[in-house]
Amino acid sequence: MGGDTPHTSERTPLLGGFSVVTTEAPPVRNTPADGAAVGYTLRESYDKIGLVEDAFEGQEEVRCWGQEDVAYSVLARLPAIHTYTTLAFFLYFGHVWLLMQRPDIAVWLIGTFLAYAFVRFWALWLSAFHGLSLLLRHDSRDPHYWQAQRRPLGAPDFYSVWHAVIIPNYKEPIGKLRQTLDTIASQSIAKNIVVCMGMEARDPNAVLVAEALQTEYAHRLGGFCYSLHPIVLGEVPGKSSNENWAARCVSKHLVEQLRINPDSVVLTTCDADTFFHPNHFAYVSHAFLSDGDARYHRFYMGVTNFMPNVNDIPGVCSARFTVLTIGRMAEMGSPVTTPFPLAIYSISLRLAQRAHFWDPKVIPEDWHMYFRCMYADQGQVGCTRLYVTIGTEAVVGKDYLDTIKETYDQSVRWQWGAIDIGYLITQTFSRPDVPIWQRVKLLYAAYDHHLLSVVMVVGLMAAPWLYGKIPVLLDLDIWTGAETIVRLGSIMIWIWIVHMSCHFTFMCYTDHVLRNDLLRNREHFDTEGVNGPYRWATLALYPLADVFLFIVPTIHAHTKMFFNSSFNYVPSAKQGVRCPTPCGGGDLGVDDSAEVHVKSSAI
Repeated sequence: MGGDTPHTSERTPLLGGFSVVTTEAPPVRNTPADGAAVGYTLRESYDKIGLVEDAFEGQEEVRCWGQEDVAYSVLARLPAIHTYTTLAFFLYFGHVWLLMQRPDIAVWLIGTFLAYAFVRFWALWLSAFHGLSLLLRHDSRDPHYWQAQRRPLGAPDFYSVWHAVIIPNYKEPIGKLRQTLDTIASQSIAKNIVVCMGMEARDPNAVLVAEALQTEYAHRLGGFCYSLHPIVLGEVPGKSSNENWAARCVSKHLVEQLRINPDSVVLTTCDADTFFHPNHFAYVSHAFLSDGDARYHRFYMGVTNFMPNVNDIPGVCSARFTVLTIGRMAEMGSPVTTPFPLAIYSISLRLAQRAHFWDPKVIPEDWHMYFRCMYADQGQVGCTRLYVTIGTEAVVGKDYLDTIKETYDQSVRWQWGAIDIGYLITQTFSRPDVPIWQRVKLLYAAYDHHLLSVVMVVGLMAAPWLYGKIPVLLDLDIWTGAETIVRLGSIMIWIWIVHMSCHFTFMCYTDHVLRNDLLRNREHFDTEGVNGPYRWATLALYPLADVFLFIVPTIHAHTKMFFNSSFNYVPSAKQGVRCPTPCGGGDLGVDDSAEVHVKSSAI
């Protein structure tokens, strides 16, 4: 009709120079979307946010009568006490006393360990194969795949979710940061992503690097900013304190300056060498919207993969990182256990605020943040598994031996996570508001991973030689009742041979499928050229890798923790950048081949 009144529009400032122009109230949509949501248009001006330095405040609730730090320091000695006491009993006192006085108890003890290890072994591989099948099923690189999936009736619009991606780093080579940013800028919903570079104020080149990257990438994203983490007395330099400051700053800017609904903000933390699947954040948006009100109590986790550069490191390190990749895939594929976050994960801003963001006084930030959120949320926290791979590189030193050393040091830092045992014990006894089964479940999971696994492996490795002479009566014929006496050591050695052979065979198959099917043509993954007998020979080094890059570093970490619960954080070495051409937007005056190349992460 000629008398129609034209629609008026309201312009709302958004990130990176964008504006939202609302021409009509958009309906709630649960249908596929080919572009921006109905009623929204984006205007690009390529302006940047720049430095964000105004942070949300948060006052944590006092526990243990204000003596938490004292309690954590005392309890930090428990891992070493447990490890050395258990091994001393099993390797010496048990050998001397049980072997001579009560061999029946020795057989029962070893049988219990064997049964537990048997269940763990087959549960791991069944879960790994299940996880692999789920990864292959969800590996769609169609940019509209997740937008087209059905979501619950009444779920908010797909494009209403904003992702704030925090990249903590310290003296990281700009070429490595470009690789990470390339995979973020290539996301199918890149215009709904705000990147916050978590820089350190003590890095003299922090502002130069951040502003160079901002110039290159801001126009490809929904927004780009950086924070400068100041040196604060009482904080531990590292990923957790860095991302704590960055998350507080970028969240406050989104909510208070740009008026983004905090219910629609998802925080993602990653490493400086994280290579995302091109549909990763679309998958997060879909899962976030599909979870209903539970979205504010969830961790969103992809499957961490350590294989982008396994062709470029020593064989023993390559075998170790392949085992870690398969182990993480098994954790994510297990239908009966709940995986904990590993380095790269997403949570709602609401959950982060309830937990008062990240703890700036710890080194192991991923598990600790999960525990922190669980207790802050009174036991309601769970995880939503995202069956897409997220690449993160193995460490690379200056040369062959230095790479092995750096891998060892990284493993020591990982095993420093056992310090969370003290945190969990303290919370278990001081938080009656959290269901008891949740408290016990968390404590057992941490105990099993950090304490039980290492002593069980060492005990089973040593048992054939320490207790192998014990005679065992076996019923070998259930029909005739025939019995025979064999040495316990012979039984254990045959069990080891069978399971190690199965483990090696399964590893070769899984590695082949990962490298040749799932990871083929993934950005910054080098999966070509090394297959067949040479690769199998590399994977055959896994027993050495388990001993020298898992068992020994674990005992080393527990020992250091006993004498000093503070940790001198040294980031993992990272040498060079595997870009065949300049990454990102090219050279803007920052040297890609800086002499100091480090990987800034708790990974």
